[in-house]
Amino acid sequence: MRLSTFIRDNMETILLEWEAFARTLLPAAGTMSSLALRDHARQMLAAVADDIETSQSPREQHEKSQGLQENETRSAATTHGGLRHDVGFNLAQLVAEFRALRASVLRMWAARKVAPLPEHLEEMTRFNEAIDEAIADSVAQYSEELGKARDTFTAILGHDLRSPLGAIIMSAHNIASTRLSPEQTGKAVTTI
Repeated sequence: MRLSTFIRDNMETILLEWEAFARTLLPAAGTMSSLALRDHARQMLAAVADDIETSQSPREQHEKSQGLQENETRSAATTHGGLRHDVGFNLAQLVAEFRALRASVLRMWAARKVAPLPEHLEEMTRFNEAIDEAIADSVAQYSEELGKARDTFTAILGHDLRSPLGAIIMSAHNIASTRLSPEQTGKAVTTI
C-alpha cells in the first residue's frame, strides 16, 4: 500500500494521535477544544498525501529538497503556524507537533508488517520532504506573527512612555538650564 493511500485510509486514527499529542502541549492546549487542537491537521495530511502522489522531475526533486520551489498559495501549515502563535503555543511546541506527526505516521505505516518495496523508500523521502515543507511554512508564519506582536508591543510601549519621558526631559532641562527658586526646583523634581 502506498504511503499516501495509507494516510488517506487512516486519517482519523492519525488525527486522534495528533490531537492526543497536541493536548499535552501546556499551558496553551489546556483549554482548547478537539477542533482547535486538530487545527488544519486534516488539510495538512491531505496536502502531504497529494504531494507524495505528484510526479516530480529530478530537477523538481532537487529544488524541492532545498526549499527552492515557490509556494504560490497559503498552505494549511502556514495558517496553522499563525493560529498556534495566536493561542499561545511556543515555537518548540509547534515544531514538536510535526515531529510527533511524522513519527506516528511512519510507525503506523511500518506496523502493517508488509515487506518493504523499493518505491517505499521514495515515498518515505517524499513524505519527509512534505512534512519539512509544512514545518517551514508553519514556522515562517509563526515567526511573522511573533514579529507583528513584538512591533505592536514596542509601539504601545513607545507611545505610553512618550508623555512621561517628555515631562521628565522638560523638567530636567528646566533645572539644568535656568536658575530656579528652591520652590520651583522642588516642583520640577516632584514632576520628574
